[in-house]
Amino acid sequence: MSVITFFLFRTIYSNQFYDMSLCSASKFYPGTQYTCDYGIGIQACETFLVYRAKEGLDTISKIANLFGVFQDKILMYSNVTDPFQKLDKNREVVVPIQCDCFGGFFLFNVSFQVSNGESYISIACEVFEGLVKAQTLAEFNHLNEKNLIDSKVGLTVPLKCACPDRNDAKGNIHYLVTYPIVEHDEVELISEKFGVSSSDICVANNIIPFSTVFPNTTVLIPLRKPPFINYSLNADPNTDIAPAFIPTVTNGGDNDDHGHEKKFYPISFSVGGSSAILLILFGFGFFWKTRAKHKSLNDKHRVSTSTRTSTASCLSPDLIAGMSKYSLVSYTIDELNVATNFFSEENKLGSSVHKGNIKGTELVIKRMEFKDAYRVINIHSIINHTNIALLEGVCYGDDESLPSYLVFEFTINGCLKDCLKNKPEMLPWQRRIQIAFDVAVALHYIHHCTIPPFNHMNINSKNILITGDWRAKIGNLGEECDHVLVSTDEWIAPEFRNHGLISPKVDVFAFGVVLFELLIGKEDKNGDFVKECLGFLSGKGSGNGCFDELRKFMDSSLRDCPIGEALCVTVLAKACVDGDPLHRPSMNDVLMILARMVR
Repeated sequence: MSVITFFLFRTIYSNQFYDMSLCSASKFYPGTQYTCDYGIGIQACETFLVYRAKEGLDTISKIANLFGVFQDKILMYSNVTDPFQKLDKNREVVVPIQCDCFGGFFLFNVSFQVSNGESYISIACEVFEGLVKAQTLAEFNHLNEKNLIDSKVGLTVPLKCACPDRNDAKGNIHYLVTYPIVEHDEVELISEKFGVSSSDICVANNIIPFSTVFPNTTVLIPLRKPPFINYSLNADPNTDIAPAFIPTVTNGGDNDDHGHEKKFYPISFSVGGSSAILLILFGFGFFWKTRAKHKSLNDKHRVSTSTRTSTASCLSPDLIAGMSKYSLVSYTIDELNVATNFFSEENKLGSSVHKGNIKGTELVIKRMEFKDAYRVINIHSIINHTNIALLEGVCYGDDESLPSYLVFEFTINGCLKDCLKNKPEMLPWQRRIQIAFDVAVALHYIHHCTIPPFNHMNINSKNILITGDWRAKIGNLGEECDHVLVSTDEWIAPEFRNHGLISPKVDVFAFGVVLFELLIGKEDKNGDFVKECLGFLSGKGSGNGCFDELRKFMDSSLRDCPIGEALCVTVLAKACVDGDPLHRPSMNDVLMILARMVR
């Protein structure tokens, strides 16, 4: 595939930020409301927001009445001539508004009459589709939610909007359109609908490329002229396939392997490094922009279901040479309680890790904070590799303060550490070489084949998982590093232990430790045993020859292995744990050596 890439450095950043928190969140974050400097700069502007038709609000006339806008103005931008024509569900409508700076925030005030005992959350997140946060609505009206039961209560709804600032003006941006994200959206689709690049959307919202975005949140669409939506590009909400987001809807179509109803909400991710693009973030948001001609790759990856919170990478064909799809199953906490027997001790695999069984399929369930789950999903959304433990599903708490649960594939033979300890006879030489090769392939992939590249920073025999056919997968990718908890004599890369330096060479060092464990058949926590036995490589042996010395410290179950290959692996492992990171090989070098031994 031929790819031509052009780079353009944008020296403009935005004063606005994307707020990833739930519409129902009880805290304020940057981007919860779009900021303005009262008395300084632009104080008001004519701009637009996007609203989607729904039952009860399915004509231009009704939508105009909801927002207090003349219906003729909406008709000008909505490709509709009859204000009473019934619109299709989720039909996007462009609403022209007057955005004003008030109390340090841009807003567009709408009057709303409460009915049927609606709550702040239902009004903000359902009626107004996340164009205002529930907490903002509550703070603005100073009414106890119990008072909303009275159907005569009228609320002022401060909808999110924003005006271009001087930096936007430098880029000839005249409008910032408030766009509410739903489960059937993707950044690429939004950019194509509005005729603006995906990278411009990221810049306008200070979204770092490859970050995650969620439904019931908003993004600003930077435009140089009034919006025109290409409705032919709308995702069909009635189909099972919808790009880029994992939604918050619980009902779906067919059943998946676990018996759940499923809808398809893939996460986009990069599958190649053939046209790697360096993305540079400086200050609030300087980015490299790129244009690329490409062909899309066929979707070869499993698709499953999802329910509550959506994730999607801020990716587009502008930024990568190929695209593929990945998706998550979303579980309820009730399902996980049943799967783990209410997180019983007998199903416990670690302090916050349990084994579960759903419809006959064993899975690993990890409890973590929302921000940690966000980071892990963000990383897994742009990787896909057979030698990396598959993130299969998620269960979010009702609020960011509550724990989330990530669901991973279960590997029947556990971790490498336990295999070496409990059943070394099941790990003959060729299996150990294959395991080492699998781990090297995975590390090479995250170091050299993803955009951006990643460092694992926690490679050890506990985080190397062994499948039923004795192949290896690395786990805990993107999770907090264990090394902050270990003693200072732990056998880890000295530059990380002493100075906290992070680089691919830290993973190379850890891989060398794993190679030694495969050779000796046990964990050598501080490296003393290996260091003592490796004297023969520098001429400090007993004189019996290097092969004999090598056999002395190798796992006894490997007595019949090819001793020449064992010596080669030993030398490679020693190079990997060199104290100087510059003297260690790269994972590309490691692969070239191990590939000759794999049969």
